[in-house]
Amino acid sequence: MHDLGTNKTQVLIGCVALFGGFLFYLINRPPDTYFVSFIRAPDLSPYWDPSFFRAIGEALPSFLHVFAFSLIIGGLLPCRKTGYLIICCAWLFTNVLFELGQRHGIAASQIIPPWFEGVFILENMQNYFLKGTFDLFDLLASLVGAAAAYCILTMTIQDRRE
Repeated sequence: MHDLGTNKTQVLIGCVALFGGFLFYLINRPPDTYFVSFIRAPDLSPYWDPSFFRAIGEALPSFLHVFAFSLIIGGLLPCRKTGYLIICCAWLFTNVLFELGQRHGIAASQIIPPWFEGVFILENMQNYFLKGTFDLFDLLASLVGAAAAYCILTMTIQDRRE
């Protein structure tokens, strides 16, 4: 009998990627960015933006969100290749919806329920849609993130005997 429990390798890779994205935000985003504003004082450390980070910096979060969350969820749930495909597609679809929400910011912000106000992370939804910028490269990065996550998930399948 095969145990399809938690795959620690997949979860670890996903967490490392998510932590890398967190560090990237601290280094590369302005101090008034939602998450960064909780951690870094605006006058203590200006954000660093060398040309390498500028080149990949705009689309990297879209890649990392889909990649990391697909790996974490795929590693936690007892599934195989079909399940991994569904997970990666679900995260891709989620990122695509958020990106399209930025393209149609006013319409997207109008469907946000009033109770989101004052709830951590959710309170930033209107600003995310109204001030965010739609970018086709973000869509491409999301697609690449889903494909990379699927490859890693299928390459790291573990069969464990009970």
